Amino acid sequence: MPELPEVETVKNTLRKNVIGKEIKEVKIYYPKIIRNLTPEEFREKLKGERIVEIDRRGKYLIFIFNNYILVSHLRMEGKYNLMQNEELSKHEHVVFEFTDGYNLRYHDVRKFGTMDLFPKMEITKLYKLAPLNKVAPDPFSSDFEFDSVYQKLKKANKPIKSALLDQTIVSGIGNIYVDEILFMSRIHPLEIAKNLSRDKVEEIINHSKVVLNKAISLGGTTIKSFTSSHSISGRFQNELLVHTKTSCPECSKEITKIKVGGRTSYICEDCQKMIDKTL
Repeated sequence: MPELPEVETVKNTLRKNVIGKEIKEVKIYYPKIIRNLTPEEFREKLKGERIVEIDRRGKYLIFIFNNYILVSHLRMEGKYNLMQNEELSKHEHVVFEFTDGYNLRYHDVRKFGTMDLFPKMEITKLYKLAPLNKVAPDPFSSDFEFDSVYQKLKKANKPIKSALLDQTIVSGIGNIYVDEILFMSRIHPLEIAKNLSRDKVEEIINHSKVVLNKAISLGGTTIKSFTSSHSISGRFQNELLVHTKTSCPECSKEITKIKVGGRTSYICEDCQKMIDKTL
């Protein structure tokens, strides 16, 4: 699933290539992707609209038009490809045709992606509407507040990995990145979130920014299928410390695979010890 670095990479690529383009027509081949309007309403409202900005909230892409805002979630394998005269693929479900002859195609093998279209409004008001109303700020958001995250974690009676994957606590961080962040913070993923000290939570947030920033600079992580809107694979998979690895880069001991909340997790049992509550 594309996480914050991958969605940020897509956002940055699209910004360079589609801002200013005007929609001539929208073709929808899988209507279930459009959630809050009928396909006919969706097509009609976007006809003649021009893309003026592209933003991101957690794992959501936000396309800002003259009069509307499109909120798009890529889910498991969604991606946007800028094309011209190429033949339509069977996995391209929504096509935004521009007046200059180019078209932006939403490609999704699993068909899990979603699109919601809203009248243009202040972005803070948009954040209060579904689906964004349950998405917490990510570590780079202007409205991110450490104390808010810390207080949510102090109430979380679940493993810290599960808490960090909870998009209502902090958004954008996925399975791969949580493994890396917790390793750098020397925290066992099964440690109960509410038991962590303020200093440890600060470590997590600081390492989150380091890991996510590096992943963004390398175009995200490609382990299975992620590519940017120019079909370019990410490179952060070459920098992973523990996720999918067999030995620890610090102590050389074997990396262990465990399940946390149903998610496969990679840890070094020697470097990431559980807190001894008898001390």
